[in-house]
Amino acid sequence: MKLLLSLISTSCLLYANEYKIDLMDDVFSLDLYQLQNIKVRSASKSEQSLNFTPAKMIVVSKEQIEDRGYRGLDELLNDLPGIQVMRYADSGILNQIGIRGVMGTNYFKILQDGIEIDQTDGEVLSRSMQYPLFGIDRVEILYGPASVVYGADALSGVINLISSKQPSDEIGLSIGQKGYRYLYGVKSIPLFGGDLTLKAHYHNDQDYDLEKDYPKDFIVSARNKEFDFQPHISKSFGARYENSGFELGANYRYSSESTLIAMNGGNSLSNIFDDNSNLDTQLLGVYGRYNTRLASDVGSTTTLSFDSTELLEGSYFINKYTAYRPGYKYSKSERYAIEETLTKTFGDHHLLAGIQFEQFESIPMTIDLPTPSYSGTVYFGGSNIVAPIYDIRWNNKAIYLQDQIVLDDNWQLSLAGRFDHSSDYGATLNPRIALIHSTGALTQKLIYSQAFLAPSNYQKYKIYGNPLQEIGNSGTYTTDRYRVANPDLQPEKSKNYEYDLEWFLTPNDQISFSIYYSTIKDIISNEESLPNKAHFIPNTTILDPVGAENSTRARLYGGELSYQGHSYFSGFDLSYWGNYSYVDGEIDYIYDYPLPYSASHIFKAGSTLRYSNWRISPSMRWASPIMAAPYDDGKLARVRGYCIAKLYASYDITQNMKISLTINNLFDEHYYGVRYNSSSKYLSPQDTRMISGMLTINF
Repeated sequence: MKLLLSLISTSCLLYANEYKIDLMDDVFSLDLYQLQNIKVRSASKSEQSLNFTPAKMIVVSKEQIEDRGYRGLDELLNDLPGIQVMRYADSGILNQIGIRGVMGTNYFKILQDGIEIDQTDGEVLSRSMQYPLFGIDRVEILYGPASVVYGADALSGVINLISSKQPSDEIGLSIGQKGYRYLYGVKSIPLFGGDLTLKAHYHNDQDYDLEKDYPKDFIVSARNKEFDFQPHISKSFGARYENSGFELGANYRYSSESTLIAMNGGNSLSNIFDDNSNLDTQLLGVYGRYNTRLASDVGSTTTLSFDSTELLEGSYFINKYTAYRPGYKYSKSERYAIEETLTKTFGDHHLLAGIQFEQFESIPMTIDLPTPSYSGTVYFGGSNIVAPIYDIRWNNKAIYLQDQIVLDDNWQLSLAGRFDHSSDYGATLNPRIALIHSTGALTQKLIYSQAFLAPSNYQKYKIYGNPLQEIGNSGTYTTDRYRVANPDLQPEKSKNYEYDLEWFLTPNDQISFSIYYSTIKDIISNEESLPNKAHFIPNTTILDPVGAENSTRARLYGGELSYQGHSYFSGFDLSYWGNYSYVDGEIDYIYDYPLPYSASHIFKAGSTLRYSNWRISPSMRWASPIMAAPYDDGKLARVRGYCIAKLYASYDITQNMKISLTINNLFDEHYYGVRYNSSSKYLSPQDTRMISGMLTINF
């Protein structure tokens, strides 16, 4: 803590004697008026000035990414206001991410250059090193509902990774504790009058092998005398070609995560710690896009895309539900889409219109399989009853329209709506209204928006439970608790009311303030009692059938207050930032109980000091206590608050070569998170100190 206090004291001393320059750290080689006119695309699928977007947005620049040593997307998000990253939150899922109290990685969309690059059918996947940040010019983060332009699953926000144009050739190699290895490369090639960019990375670590740091949380038993984990592995490859408005791209992402994540405490007695027990997931996407002008004031963007999400053969759990033998899993979903977007300026009206058609196919996560291959006949465990392997097909048609009206030099009104019709769950209509006032230094927004989360086939058709027990030799069976399919789920729907303020006190001092109130109805609970499904399995009586059901409502309210600044003194270049977030609410479920999984109060702060060839970036994150949802006994799990510090430092050896050092959890704090979804009464140990070094070379 002395090091952090020393750096903060240095910041204060410099501030007391500073003189200012028109240079900011956020895309911050620009002055105030240029910054207000930065063009972003994420709010409306068309270019707009940042201050007149009909949504709260934060832009994180390439300079910030490099100054703070961000490597994966989750590291960047962990420093932003209103966002909480919950590591080791559930079995086989490295992290869950919540935006403004809405916890879950399936509640927001991730794009790269406006193209979706996340799960295809609402699968619950982590967001970590498989989304690396090299070769990225900036990250645009949109807060709040965005179904008005992006359709299903843009309920809590949208994150858009904007690629660098003609990036310099670059390689990087990092080595650290706990088996940490990270290698990446970027190559830009002029080709046929256009530009081809290739990117790839490989990452391996053992960062959730925590039994040595938390020995009391892992119970030795006859089945588990040692606690072996599969290392976390991620890989990615990307290719992008641009030429005169025409663009082709491909993205591949792979992540392997242990199914034994968060299986500590009493949970460790229900699992076998097999170091090959893991979930291997790959995401593949390809697209073609053409931008042109049909007239001087009419723009057209045509996009064709395909993407898939696959849980690969060989993935398995090994626990009490699989009779302590490998229970293999498989799933695959695919999406084909075509979209046309038109823009036109008509007097004071800036019009956006779009139409989209999507075709889906999904094989949801299978029942436990006896072999890695899912082909052939599969039986419910302990019986000769054939288990279903589902193959679901559906489509979605959508049309959306936005009119952004310039009322005068300082006022704009944005009116937008999108209509979706799914062959699965029917029609949804999502509007957005935003009134915006901007005088340059001061921008204010009043926003009302709606969004929805589509029910995923993962939620509908996930099946597991204890092996069946035959009653005598009758050919009939019984079992106790069993998760069954429920194909009748409906979308979750949200409404959000928001006020945002951005105020530049000087060209180098900015304050941001937001308050919001949200409601979500028809929330899907994953393990509700479904007594009408007692005979879901033929010739079997399930004593405690459970499954997903629309059973819950929520109210969320809160706000964020942020500050960032930049100073210069005698060769020292200092940027500094801080943000405070508050979120609270109630879940209406049997009885009202407090909002789970999110800390009500979070404070984050950091700075970057540049001098000569050095950069030093300390940061810290404090969170108040966190509660989980009630478990079977109705009690709330609660973990104490924590304060975590990080230090990143780099030195430019030459203009093209840099070394850097990262120390996560600088003071080796031992702390806990809560489990997400089932078994939430168990607390989850978090990462201790981890040190890594990196060499980066530009060509």
